[in-house]
Amino acid sequence: MKIKQSKSRIIFMIINSIILLLVCAMVILPIWNVIVTSFAEDKDVMGNAYLLWPKSLTLKNYLRVLGSGYVRGFNNSLWVAVVGTIISMLLTVPLGYALAQKKMLFRKQIMRIVTITMVFDAGIMPLYILIRSLGLINSSWSLILPFAISTFNLIIVKNFMTSIPESLIESAKLDGCNDFKVLARIVVPLAVPILSAVMLFYFVSYWNRYTEAVMFINSNEKYTLQVMLRAIVFQGDGSLGEGNIVYNNTKMAVMMLGMLPVLVIYPFVQRYFVSGLMLGGVKE
Repeated sequence: MKIKQSKSRIIFMIINSIILLLVCAMVILPIWNVIVTSFAEDKDVMGNAYLLWPKSLTLKNYLRVLGSGYVRGFNNSLWVAVVGTIISMLLTVPLGYALAQKKMLFRKQIMRIVTITMVFDAGIMPLYILIRSLGLINSSWSLILPFAISTFNLIIVKNFMTSIPESLIESAKLDGCNDFKVLARIVVPLAVPILSAVMLFYFVSYWNRYTEAVMFINSNEKYTLQVMLRAIVFQGDGSLGEGNIVYNNTKMAVMMLGMLPVLVIYPFVQRYFVSGLMLGGVKE
């Protein structure tokens, strides 16, 4: 039997639908403009025209970008994102598992120290002095090692692993498994949803790293794509071999190159994303 809805409920649903459609349009239209403009001819974007429907289709802009120095920036960003994500996951997962063990000595004290880092930040200058003292200036490792562990990601991994029944872990240990085997064979397979979400968080964080690249990297050959993207969008440069004239279609092609890795990875972790965050929010 269909329940009859009140007029106020119907009005609320209509207004809510309109608001959601407007929000979706605000999110989708800029991305659509980037895609359309990236395939447009130079003549179609003169005068800073805002394209919502393609007047022409060409791959010239992408070929122009692929033949320029921006591919080097793409490779630098990809190296930082991939290597950084691997290192971060190798550190976050064991540490989260260790902090999830209720019998661990000084567990609560260590957790308080870890949490304090979310509230208190030493600042930019102490970080720069630390990086310089470690000899990491103008090294890609300066964009990875200082940010190898995110406190937020560590906490949600730890919260999820705390929710795993202790009986499973105890059964594995009775079968002769040590802590490393328990982590690899029991905990990690059960934690795939939360680990997929955390992996995406780490990858996006490394991929979008800009401020640190400007601070620590001095060589143009080691600049990440984000630094080059800002130069072409706000300043214009001659990296494409055309002086200082860079049309919007070429800029949008560089932007598409910057969005590509996340667009490729996200569909594979999408089904784990929401469930992982929900599971990671379980409190002890």
